[in-house]
Amino acid sequence: MYKIKYLQTGHIFLLPENAAVELKEKYPEDYKILEKNGKKFRDVIKKTKENEDNSIYHKVVEEK
Repeated sequence: MYKIKYLQTGHIFLLPENAAVELKEKYPEDYKILEKNGKKFRDVIKKTKENEDNSIYHKVVEEK
């Protein structure tokens, strides 16, 4: 059993392994695995880059 946290609301769920892994694969930014089979687990959440199309970074900084 996996203990998984939904980061948007802070709710914690106790789910079977296959359901927890499926949620983590589909929505990696929304879920964090806290425990695997009763043992604490350090889950790293990958941050996604912001959309650079709306950025003025390339207008402000000179690129070589």
